[in-house]
Amino acid sequence: MAALLALASAGTFGVADFLGGLATRRATVLAVTLITNLTGALVAVLLTVLIDGRWSAGAIGWGAAAGATGLIGLVLLYQGLADGPNRLVSPLSAVVAAVVPVVVGISLGERLTTLAVIGLAIAPAAIWLVAGGDLKLGTDATRPLALGIGAGIGFGTFFSLLAQTPDDAGAVPLVAARVTSLSILFIACLISRPGTPDRASVGIAATAGMVDMAANGFFLWSTLEGELAVVGVLTSLFPAPTVLLAVVFLGERLDRKQGAGLILAVATAALLS
Repeated sequence: MAALLALASAGTFGVADFLGGLATRRATVLAVTLITNLTGALVAVLLTVLIDGRWSAGAIGWGAAAGATGLIGLVLLYQGLADGPNRLVSPLSAVVAAVVPVVVGISLGERLTTLAVIGLAIAPAAIWLVAGGDLKLGTDATRPLALGIGAGIGFGTFFSLLAQTPDDAGAVPLVAARVTSLSILFIACLISRPGTPDRASVGIAATAGMVDMAANGFFLWSTLEGELAVVGVLTSLFPAPTVLLAVVFLGERLDRKQGAGLILAVATAALLS
């Protein structure tokens, strides 16, 4: 059950990233991030109505901390994708995001089966290949390399912090996360005054925010059912749906590396499930 929920989280995260990427082609990163967080907050509030959750210091505190780190990861990822190369930034952020929950989970005393260990070992390769990773780095790769690593640390820390919320919290941590990220974004917008996006960009970004919050919900649910180390790695397979959507809707070609990565991703899911 936990593996299926984590894969659902990865799938919806991948769709949200694809939509967010489309929106950022027409609007500023800050404006798009603000819109996605606004619609995500509305979905989070709706979830608290539908799902009985207890408002506690632990739920609010861990959620707020997760919101701040998740926002950092998202901003760094979008900036990294804007600077390029995408084949470096996207897979690198995913690999780092997969490693952080594993380290945290093991440090908290989680024990993994032999098959799970094998799955964890091949997952980084699957993530890298799915995103079309290229190990050949030029002299100008320092900035995107740093942004990719920073984004991965932000996302991985977000997953780890969200997993620490109480079991009876429901969707409360997601609300706390969005309130925190929105507060930071409002201040940033007041200072930088980003331009107003067109209607198409607003619609795409708004949809991305709702899908992203659904992904957060799946992830939070999966942590209640399984080990953080396993759930974190499966969730970090999110580049797979992003790549597939780009192939279908943007006409991008799926090369041999990405095809091999998808096969490895399926194998990883089987080993960790």
